[in-house]
Amino acid sequence: MTKEIRIGVILASVRMGRRGEPFAAWVDALVAARTDVKAELLDLREWPFPSYAHKDTPLIAEKSYPPASLERRWAERIGGLDGFIVVTPEYSHGYPGSLKNAIDHIYVPWNYKPVAFVSYGGFAGGARAVEQLRQVAVELRMVPVRDEVNLRLVGIALDERGWPTDELYRKRAGAMLEELTWMARVLRDGRAQNPR
Repeated sequence: MTKEIRIGVILASVRMGRRGEPFAAWVDALVAARTDVKAELLDLREWPFPSYAHKDTPLIAEKSYPPASLERRWAERIGGLDGFIVVTPEYSHGYPGSLKNAIDHIYVPWNYKPVAFVSYGGFAGGARAVEQLRQVAVELRMVPVRDEVNLRLVGIALDERGWPTDELYRKRAGAMLEELTWMARVLRDGRAQNPR
């Protein structure tokens, strides 16, 4: 088994002019800078899921997805990763429907993997969206890590790439990555030793 941890950075917003694109690139670069981790950016614009309408639960439905379908390809991509960082805006005190749709179409590939959150929004910095996502993650048998980054768009200082320049955000992201990669390694070993 490779020692490299594979982390998916999920860009949740699909709207035009989205602020999350440079934030996801920033997170992706922070992950990629680590020698023990491989980052993979998953832009939900490239995964246009409709609302979940299958008659069965995802646990049952995912077994019948056709080989070339969007759902099957998503299940395989998510299944091949060891952990996730979700980069999400806060819309009306919640997270975007595009993210909910991507989450809902599969179940098992999310199981027993850690997830961290980078959110952005007004004065709350997207924290209320993360609160909801933590509940969803637990239902998916994921392990949400404690540390998160909440980017407050009001007065935020950004560089020419649109990346945050405040040292506090970099430190918080570093702490989040330390916890996420440690948890990803532990859970990967656990899944290998105790397959379910």
